[in-house]
Amino acid sequence: MFSETIDLLAERWRAAGSLWPGFGMLAEGKPLPIHALAAETGVEVDRLRELLVAVRSQFDEEGRLVDLFGMTLEQTPHRLEIGSKVVFSCCALWAHVIPKLINRSIVVHSTDPVSKELVRLSISPVRVQSLEPVDAAATMAVASARDIATDVCAAFCCQVKHFVSRENAELFASESSRRRVVTVGELHELGADFYLAIRSELHQ
Repeated sequence: MFSETIDLLAERWRAAGSLWPGFGMLAEGKPLPIHALAAETGVEVDRLRELLVAVRSQFDEEGRLVDLFGMTLEQTPHRLEIGSKVVFSCCALWAHVIPKLINRSIVVHSTDPVSKELVRLSISPVRVQSLEPVDAAATMAVASARDIATDVCAAFCCQVKHFVSRENAELFASESSRRRVVTVGELHELGADFYLAIRSELHQ
């Protein structure tokens, strides 16, 4: 059901392999100077800027990177604790992918959009280690190529959430035909599929 959407999202990564080290650097929880990323990757600053502008990235007033493919320093409903550092995720699915990108375990605090309660997850690069509450649920989205190209945030990111209960997830899903209710375990598996699709795009 979701494989086409995942493939469409992964296509956005084509030719973005040079940006990979940026995730580990942004995980330090502070704006990332482009020259520092250039030094880490060996890619010229101007070329890096071109890549960053072409993909989902944002900069602060000083031109430093603050958002890379939805791993961001801007506050969202998905707060990620990486050791003592804090970053945010654009959506619940991406929160399950980020541990693989940086090869570190994280703690996620997601706000249920229905009840405003918190869902807490501990996620390693390979599995969900803990989940509170244990009967938490999630939503996943189905989106077309046109939707993703026009506004990936509205078409996908804003539709993919964690919830304290399946009842809340079903209520949220009932408000849009593109939303589907899944278990947190299923969302994590979809995150693994997404990660593999990204790696496939980078090696084409």
